[in-house]
Amino acid sequence: MSIVTKEGITVKVGQVWRDLDVRMVGRTCVVTAVHPEINGAKASVSMDRITPGKSRTRSQVRVSRMHKGATGWALVSEPAA
Repeated sequence: MSIVTKEGITVKVGQVWRDLDVRMVGRTCVVTAVHPEINGAKASVSMDRITPGKSRTRSQVRVSRMHKGATGWALVSEPAA
């Protein structure tokens, strides 16, 4: 089953996404897993968050938030083949 953002991007393990929240300048995330549904919630992804000057942290983000906008996300790169 593929998970698709509202902008039509298929979310895949290994993709790099940039956090567009102005409070998180420079933060990118690498998708480590895609979850179609967790506890009745909508699709989500597990990510390693990479913030300059800080250690990596693991978190989850709803796919519905993965779109361009003030607090959204932008796809930076696809996974290496």
